[in-house]
Amino acid sequence: MKLIVKYLYFLIIIFCAGNKLFAQENYSTYVVTDTIQVNLRNIYPLSSLSIVPFSEIIKFRGNILKSGEYRVSYPKAYFTLSDSLHASLLDTIIITYRSYRTTLKKEYKRRTLETRIEKDSKDTLRVLKTENAIFSPESIFGRDLQKSGTLVRGFTVGTTRDLTLNSGLRLQLSGKLSENIEIVAALSDENIPIQPEGNTERLDELDKVFIELRHPNATGTFGDYEISEKIGEFGTVQRKLQGLKSELNFGNYKGSIAIANSKGKFNSNQFIGGEGVQGPYQLSGVNNEKEIIVIAGSERVYVDGEVMKRGENNDYTIDYSTAQVTFTPKRLITSESRITIDFEYSDRRFARSFFGSSFQTSQLDKKLNVSLGFFREGDNQDAPIDVSISETDRKILELAGSDRNLASKSGVQLAAPDSAGNIRGVYSSVDTLVNGKPYTYYVYDPGKGLYNVTFSFTGASRGDYIKESLGKYRFAGIGKGSYMPIVFLPMPELRQMGNMVVEYLPYKDVSLSLELSGSILDQNRFSTLDNTDNFGTARNLFFQLKPREIKLFGKNLGNFGLNYKDRYIQKEYTSLDRINAVEFDRNYNIPEIANNRDETLREAGLNYELGKTLKADFMYGHLKREGVLSSDRYLSNLTFSDQESYNAEYHLDYVKSNNPLSNSSWLRQSARSYYILWNKVKPAIDYVSEKNNDNSALQDSALFGSTNYSEVTPSLEFMNIGGFNFQTQYSFRVDRSPLFGVMEREAKSFTQSYNLSYRGLKDFNSTLSFVLRDKKYTPIFKSKGFSDNQTILVRSQSRLSLWNQAVTGDLFYEGSTQRTSRLQRVFLKVPQGTGSYKYLGDLNKNGIADEDEFELTLYDGDYVVTTLPTDQLFPVVDLKVNSRWKVNLGRLFKKNTLAGFFLSPVSSETFLRIEENSTETDFKKIYLLHLSSFLNDSTTIRGSNLFQQDFFLFENSSELSFRFRYMQTKNLYQYSGGLERGYNRERSLRIQMKLIEEISNQTDVINSTDNLISMGSFNRSRMLSANSISTDFSYRPIKSVEAGFKLTFGRTQDNLPRTPTVIDQNAQVLRLTLSFAGTGRMRLEFERNELLPNTLLNYIPFEMTKGNFIGKNYFWRYNFDYRFTGNLQSTIGYEGRQQGKGKVVHTARAELRAFF
Repeated sequence: MKLIVKYLYFLIIIFCAGNKLFAQENYSTYVVTDTIQVNLRNIYPLSSLSIVPFSEIIKFRGNILKSGEYRVSYPKAYFTLSDSLHASLLDTIIITYRSYRTTLKKEYKRRTLETRIEKDSKDTLRVLKTENAIFSPESIFGRDLQKSGTLVRGFTVGTTRDLTLNSGLRLQLSGKLSENIEIVAALSDENIPIQPEGNTERLDELDKVFIELRHPNATGTFGDYEISEKIGEFGTVQRKLQGLKSELNFGNYKGSIAIANSKGKFNSNQFIGGEGVQGPYQLSGVNNEKEIIVIAGSERVYVDGEVMKRGENNDYTIDYSTAQVTFTPKRLITSESRITIDFEYSDRRFARSFFGSSFQTSQLDKKLNVSLGFFREGDNQDAPIDVSISETDRKILELAGSDRNLASKSGVQLAAPDSAGNIRGVYSSVDTLVNGKPYTYYVYDPGKGLYNVTFSFTGASRGDYIKESLGKYRFAGIGKGSYMPIVFLPMPELRQMGNMVVEYLPYKDVSLSLELSGSILDQNRFSTLDNTDNFGTARNLFFQLKPREIKLFGKNLGNFGLNYKDRYIQKEYTSLDRINAVEFDRNYNIPEIANNRDETLREAGLNYELGKTLKADFMYGHLKREGVLSSDRYLSNLTFSDQESYNAEYHLDYVKSNNPLSNSSWLRQSARSYYILWNKVKPAIDYVSEKNNDNSALQDSALFGSTNYSEVTPSLEFMNIGGFNFQTQYSFRVDRSPLFGVMEREAKSFTQSYNLSYRGLKDFNSTLSFVLRDKKYTPIFKSKGFSDNQTILVRSQSRLSLWNQAVTGDLFYEGSTQRTSRLQRVFLKVPQGTGSYKYLGDLNKNGIADEDEFELTLYDGDYVVTTLPTDQLFPVVDLKVNSRWKVNLGRLFKKNTLAGFFLSPVSSETFLRIEENSTETDFKKIYLLHLSSFLNDSTTIRGSNLFQQDFFLFENSSELSFRFRYMQTKNLYQYSGGLERGYNRERSLRIQMKLIEEISNQTDVINSTDNLISMGSFNRSRMLSANSISTDFSYRPIKSVEAGFKLTFGRTQDNLPRTPTVIDQNAQVLRLTLSFAGTGRMRLEFERNELLPNTLLNYIPFEMTKGNFIGKNYFWRYNFDYRFTGNLQSTIGYEGRQQGKGKVVHTARAELRAFF
């Protein structure tokens, strides 16, 4: 926090000084003149809070004093005279100086002592006058600043925990500091490593901390910010950073500089979607790393070249912590979907820094524009984060050069002996012969093996092992897996890029620009090998004539425009971000073998416009990759539209390319037209076709990459007819693929889409989206392993409120096809007292912390449990259904009627939630809610059903009310360690009554069942049935005092053991609460809880005791809350406990919280 404040002062000083540099008139200071009488103390305070150093002019006896004749204390704002002046008490001093404009006052006070004269008695009275809001946030920050936030200071200490300090500051500021300086800030000294959920269009980045100062000529930012630079074609940089940024703007000159820590590195993933698979799609790092964290908000998702929008109600959601993207039912994903995702990610290998600077100027009346940019981003090889680099590792990296495969070491290590000298490794080695050659592979054998083995992901079908769960790998065969027993050492990299753009505009609508760029990429900063090819260059020449009107013999022929582009990129050149269009490789049919080659691209375009109805664009492009590719592209776009009622478009794209392996011609066509009738009806038709003949260069036969398809999509839309909006479309597609060198019909696809929404009534609104797609393969392709596929995507949401809210409800239904994996429970170490599990030790002596060796605990836990997905994915149907209904009969019937007398006290609330993730192939069983197919041991991956029904009598009455509840939950989870099935049921009655005005009571009678069968963890299994009754009396003699006592009696029985375990419970709670007129509250509480079992031989699950010990448990608690002012609140808490025969445990905490 101190560092942030220092930088805040630093930025303010910079901006105050910047006023002199950038403004012709200095608005941040003003002139002050003080007249002061000489005094005996020889100390003369100034009237202003501050003084600009050396701006003072002091007049004494008509003369201006020299610097040696006085002394000024600039920090304390006062001055003294030299004794040589022989000042008299009759003399007067006049001082003129400049002072900084600020809203701070010289003194702050709550009250002022005033003397008043009574009108009647003429007596003199001395009274205290309260100043108006002198300690309010406005008096501290000023009225021009908008502010909010909290400041927290506290501590926690206890018998089982060390002293822990709790400190937190969150402050948001925005407004003006002076006439020309504006501040926007979000300050915090809290470390919040929480990634926002990627299921909304806007993200709440809780960990974003920054200070931004704005001036008409400059902007300065310190903290978290995002840089987005676009200098020409090569100077594209978009990063999320943490550091310092400054931007200057002075006349025709602009500049910026950024010095920061980079939160991540850039990467782009491209892949083809799966038929009927909405996700999740796993993202990976530059080297195929899967253990990455995507920087929140950095992703840009494209499908078929079209940018997608994040959010559950939009196109996709993303889990930033697991780096997985899932598409919503609004966006259908098929086996033809081309998905591209650009993102920044962190692998936590090395600290990463960023430096960027840019400069722009305009000369010759803005006809000459020059832009310069330089960016540097790299890892600090001397600052590893989550890795340890030994001297041996460093030597390997020094000899590896830029080859990642050489920067690796064996992941096999002999397990170290334990204290008894026994070696208990996790893997055993097996020697065998493969193709007549000796080969050793490793088998998961915890507790009996001799080795500990670390595996690394090497890519699909590029390894010998598959991952079954965390730490458990299985040998699948050479080249049949994705993992190998090796460790890739992290290679710190350094990227530098600079570019210059010169643009000349000799005439109106005519521009000519030249861009030169150079880059340096050092892929391994530990090594000096392979550095000869680090430097690369690129240049781009661009000419444009914007559409201009052409006339012939006075007749307007339309507007014509021209453009020409000539670009050259060396193979060694690297950019920091994407410089090409998302589908650039597809547009020019660039095969993978043509990568890492010198590239020459020439494009010429012609634009034609005739009025506002006709528009035509033509383009010819030639791309050459040295020695491997020559590609020619012909593109034309025609549009005929009045921008309102009709539109017709036609696009033609023809690419002819040659490479050493094949000759290809690719024709792409698309057309779309619509016409709007009566502003209500919109018929439309779309047509898309592609024909890619990819022939071998050695013989005339179609290669595997050849494609041929055509698709027709008619649609009809009704717009806002009586509150209804309805759209339907039907798509028919035929695909052809090469088979034995000949193009054969592969499949037919039929897609139906329906979208319906209604918002015609205030009390009812509904939306429905339904997509049905069938893809059917021909018999010859079925014999090759292809199978028919059906995709159903549904999303519906409705809200209802009828009869003066007598009946209110909402219904949500969503179903989609996805891929999912079994989950694995993983236990993570946390500070003691903040977790919910404790580790019992290596009970089975296998060297692994198994799930059975963790136990739930109510206090002093030092582990938390989380779930991680395993690698194996299954095609599933994912269904979510939620519904809530509230019925209040009192709003239907008048109380003075017979029906109203009996029915008006009755109300009810019903809640239903169904979630199912199933591999069931008969989709209608899931989509049509055939509950007998839900929670199936063989098909359900994870699922739960919750039903809750509440009936109320006199629901809102404080005199007497009843609640009858029935709640049932069923769930099933397929964990990597085995199946887990649970069943919970509660039947309860709650009675609330006021016996007399001062005494009230709440009584609960509960019958519950809690069953869980876990194949992977015995100590989680249980079959509990419980009955309990509790009654809570509250006595309130006056409003500020409340005393109460609570009695609880119950019996819980676990029927899982052969001899059932029975525990009888009796508990008593005494409490006293005192309130202090809206300023505070004190609460004292004593609790006794006794558990009496019938046996101690059985294992007793945590859910049976709820964290209490067998025997007597005592708890005593004290809490005190006090509000000093409207913006200052304190909390003090103490808790003591003695459970069973254990020792007494004390815990105390205190906290002071200020609100802004």
